[in-house]
Formats: sequence, C-alpha cells, structure tokens
Amino acid sequence: MITFASPSIGSESAGQGMHVRRRPARRLRAPMFTLGAAATAMVLMATPAAAVDVDTTTTVSVQGTVATTCPVTLTAKITPVNAAGTVEFKDGTTVIVAAAAVTNGTATATYTFGAPGAHVIGAKFKGAAGFRGSEGSTTVTVATGLNLGSICLPMG
Repeated sequence: MITFASPSIGSESAGQGMHVRRRPARRLRAPMFTLGAAATAMVLMATPAAAVDVDTTTTVSVQGTVATTCPVTLTAKITPVNAAGTVEFKDGTTVIVAAAAVTNGTATATYTFGAPGAHVIGAKFKGAAGFRGSEGSTTVTVATGLNLGSICLPMG
C-alpha cells in the first residue's frame, strides 16, 4: 500500500491539517518468462512417440524321412534372430503345435505324418512386444513309410 500526504485546506498548524490518503498499490503482472518456462516444461514432459515394431520373416523347413509313421523335425527360422515370441505350426489347417518358443531365431517341433500325399506345413510367428508377426510355409510330398524303430523307410 502506498501512502500520500497532502495538507488540508484551511489549516496551517504544524502537525495538524495533514490529510493522509491511501491508495491501493498497483498489482504487477507476472513476468512473461514464467509462461515461457512453463511452456518449455510442458514440451519436455510430452509423451515420447511409440516405438515402431520390427518387421520379421519366417521360413519353414522339414528335416528327416518324409514318410508316414516316421517322425520329422519342423523348423521355423525367424529373422531378425533376436525376435521374441512363439510359432504356431500347422499341417494344412490342422494345428500341430500351438506355441513353440523361439530361441535364437529358431522354433522346432517334432511331427509324424499320418497320410501320404502333398502337405503344406505352415509356421505363423506371433511376435512379442516390439516384433511384428510373420508367416511362412513349405510343401512336402509324404510317402508311405515303414518305421522300424531305429530306422524309417519310405515305401513308395
């Protein structure tokens, strides 16, 4: 509060006739840099952009004697090799293995074909966070086989 003093009209005695008038102090505006600092803080605290998932590729192979009654190894290779997730293997539309774990870019499953003929073996990679899924397939011709325990013979 600011105080102004002025003499009263019609009075000349010392110490008398002084009229004190008080006026409220002017309110000062906040400095403009405060808004700038607040705006800067808001920008610095903005949510970072979401990470982009990495594309993957899946290739499928079958190792072993491809004949009925003879177990084979199905292999799905995922690139990049650090991709995390699982692989679903299918024989045509039939799910063979629902969730084979991927380790160092590879998922495997053991399978025995029940019928001869052409079979499409598919592998669907289900990527964990940070990796997109992918699919691959291969076609194999299965012969009739004879499993002798330690050896498996195709018969046709």
